[in-house]
Amino acid sequence: MATKVLGFIELIWTCDSCGTKNPGPIKSCTACGAPQPLNVQFEKVDTRSFDFIKDQALIRMAQIGADKHCPYCGTRNLADTATCVKCGSDITVGSQTREASRIIENPQPKIIPATRQPAKLPTGVLVFIVIAVLALCVFGGIYFSKLNRTEQITGTVSAINWHRTVEVLAYRQVETSDWEDQIPSGVQHYDCDLRHRYDSQVEVPNSREVCGEPYTVDTGTGIGRVQQDCVYQVYENYCSYQTMTWTLLDTLAADGSDLQAYWPQAQLSSSEKYGATHERYTIVFTANGSSYQMTTSDYDLYQRAYPGSAWLLDINSFGDIRSASPQP
Repeated sequence: MATKVLGFIELIWTCDSCGTKNPGPIKSCTACGAPQPLNVQFEKVDTRSFDFIKDQALIRMAQIGADKHCPYCGTRNLADTATCVKCGSDITVGSQTREASRIIENPQPKIIPATRQPAKLPTGVLVFIVIAVLALCVFGGIYFSKLNRTEQITGTVSAINWHRTVEVLAYRQVETSDWEDQIPSGVQHYDCDLRHRYDSQVEVPNSREVCGEPYTVDTGTGIGRVQQDCVYQVYENYCSYQTMTWTLLDTLAADGSDLQAYWPQAQLSSSEKYGATHERYTIVFTANGSSYQMTTSDYDLYQRAYPGSAWLLDINSFGDIRSASPQP
């Protein structure tokens, strides 16, 4: 994400020794003279607005780099200073550089929410909830137990039927849409409009800069750099066009109540063809005076279900067939 610098603002710091608030670029406390500590926390003067600096000297100071602290007297010096401005010591070696690049967020007053005792539920309501939960667990256990428990019985095929469908596709002209550079060459397109396609870190043709909220970064000099994160939303042509493709024209269906299922057919032209197929077979069994129905897509299994044949059925407690196989 690209960063856009809006300008620089002066920060303030609070003296650890006397509590005085001082301008950020001032190296020592204006009240007691104590040096600015290495771990000083800078704050914004106004949390709601940005009073941008126009002094070029202060802007250059912020751009040089984070200040460094004299290892002998603790005084803060500019990044390019060779000798301490207070004690005159050589600070090219052993000096400590302030931490920079921290986002400035002024401390907010701590709000302690008023504590409120949660309302207690009446005893009768609690008892009802406990009973309801226990009942739900019990009935749930019974349901799944019945669902998985099966009984093997012998059934006789009493009825059969089948249903098959075939899609018919036609190669014809349709209207569709896509990005202009994705449309096949030589195809006439129309009704183009610019749409947001992707984000770029750099400015490119047909892009629009979109930025987030400005925020302040500590440069380590007592000057804050105000910046915002930006991206370029790139817009490109999205167009309609006509092309030839295979589309659904019709669905043929065939039904029967015998074992010789067949696929429906039609007289196709040179621009038509068959598409997806679907098949469903239903077998009805009679056992102990009750009827049980099974649906399958296994044609080989269906062909063995001739009327009057005996089958072994696994039936669960709800009367559903879990598995079926013809008796030898």
